[in-house]
Amino acid sequence: MTIRKSIKVEQPPPIVFRVFCEQIGNWWPLKQGFSFGGQRAKEIFIEGRIGGRFYERFADGTEFEVGRIIDYQPPAMVTFTWRAPQWEGPTRVAVRFLADGDGTRVELEHSGWDQGPKMLGDSNEYSNGWDFILGQFQSRVAAVGSGVLG
Repeated sequence: MTIRKSIKVEQPPPIVFRVFCEQIGNWWPLKQGFSFGGQRAKEIFIEGRIGGRFYERFADGTEFEVGRIIDYQPPAMVTFTWRAPQWEGPTRVAVRFLADGDGTRVELEHSGWDQGPKMLGDSNEYSNGWDFILGQFQSRVAAVGSGVLG
């Protein structure tokens, strides 16, 4: 099973890629429950290189590594592993940034759910979660594009 999501944003791929990877801490909905730290949620980062970490830093200073960057091709693609603590193995999230007119089509694929029953059980929840997360991202890109945010 693979979760597939696609959104369009009204900015060119270099800007959209930068907002997704370099500014993830400004739009990822940590405080809305999308954190492995729960109430300790504070910051989230993507280290922009192959082998870099995708991780959270909690309010108490401890860190949780969600995954590792396995493909990094600005401004076209970022791919990283994703593993919840209770899962049998890592999944894979690939995000592509495709020029579409004056904007960018962002295509996300989250695969690798068939490694165990705990993971299969979480896949529907993650599918809904990605809808919310990409909505937050879309709002952030729109705010950057309107000059509201830098």
